[in-house]
Amino acid sequence: MTAAPSRLPMTLRPRLGESTDSYIRRLARANHLTPSYLHGFLCGPPTWFGKPLLTRLAAVTGRPAAALQHSLADASSPRRRRKPAPVHADWPDEVIDRLRTVRDDASMHGLPLPVLAARHGLDQRMVRLALTRDLPRTRSRARPPCTVLTPLQPVIDPMADRGCRPREIWARLMNDYDTSVSLSTIILYLRTRNL
Repeated sequence: MTAAPSRLPMTLRPRLGESTDSYIRRLARANHLTPSYLHGFLCGPPTWFGKPLLTRLAAVTGRPAAALQHSLADASSPRRRRKPAPVHADWPDEVIDRLRTVRDDASMHGLPLPVLAARHGLDQRMVRLALTRDLPRTRSRARPPCTVLTPLQPVIDPMADRGCRPREIWARLMNDYDTSVSLSTIILYLRTRNL
C-alpha cells in the first residue's frame, strides 16, 4: 500500500484555462524540482508517463480536485484516451469515389438514407459514413510530416544523434524547453527518422 503524496511546501493557484502541464511546470519551479520529475510523480506507477492523475495533483497542492478540474483547461479530458483511426485508411480508390458519388447525390437531390443505399447498392452504414465522415482528396498524396514536432526538430535531432534515449529527450523538452510532448510521439518520430 502506498502512502498518499504529501503537500508541496510552495503551492500556487492555477490560472483559469491553464493547461495541466503548464501548471505542473510552475509548481515544480516554485518548489525547486525539475518539471519532468514532478510530472512523473503525479502520473504515478507503473509507467510514470501520460496524463497526471488529478487526485495526486490535488493532494500535493492542497486544493480540491473539483477546483482544479474547473480551472485547468484539460483536466476533464480522459486519461489515456485513444483517438479513433480514420475509417477510410485502407479503402481502395473505387470505394472512396463511390462514397463521393453518394455524397454528391444526397446534396443535389436530398434523398433519405434508405433510398440512397438502395440506389447505390450500399448498406445504410456505408451511406451514413459517406455523409458524416471526411473523405480523403487523393490517395497518392504523401502524409505531411508530424506537425507537433516540426518546430522541435532542430532540438530533438542533435539529441538523437548523440544517442539520447526517448525518455531523456522527453525530460529535456519538459525541463529545458517548457514543452510537453507525449513520449509515444517522440518514439514514433525517432523510428520514422531512422528509416
